[in-house]
Amino acid sequence: MQRIYFAYGSNLWFARLHIRCPSITKIGMGRLPQHRLSFDKPGGDNSGKCGIESVDGQDSVIGVLYKMTLDDKLVLDRIEGEGHDYHEEEVVVHSESGPVDCFTYYPSRLDEATPPWDWYKGFVLEGAKQNQFPPAYVQMIDAVSSMVDPDSVRRAENLAILEQRYTSGHR
Repeated sequence: MQRIYFAYGSNLWFARLHIRCPSITKIGMGRLPQHRLSFDKPGGDNSGKCGIESVDGQDSVIGVLYKMTLDDKLVLDRIEGEGHDYHEEEVVVHSESGPVDCFTYYPSRLDEATPPWDWYKGFVLEGAKQNQFPPAYVQMIDAVSSMVDPDSVRRAENLAILEQRYTSGHR
């Protein structure tokens, strides 16, 4: 059995998600209408992470639709799901080929106080570029302030992933 996942944050960067879930295949880009992207979800490492929230109006969150095996979804649930201040929800995303039923993760809470680490923002920004998101959306991500991670080992490990250019399944 396979599931479709709507990624909107650091999992936009194919190499990062592929390390976690090797079965992934990119289906395409999608939009979640009446939602807003932010970096306001408090992370367990004292930095901001991506979150989405429902809003009235024309805002949309742009993301990538990935197909994955149920085994990989269970891995992703352990990384992103309950206990990590995210919860899974079923959503309908608009794609070039029409509406797509899929799942994504919503933050359990948002807090504007802490910016993201530079490498985390890099996953989101470079993922948006890698997936050829509209220039205005990329600029919105680029405008988010970030801070240098004081944990040099964690920073180096994540920057090494950011330098990877996986193309398998990413078309």
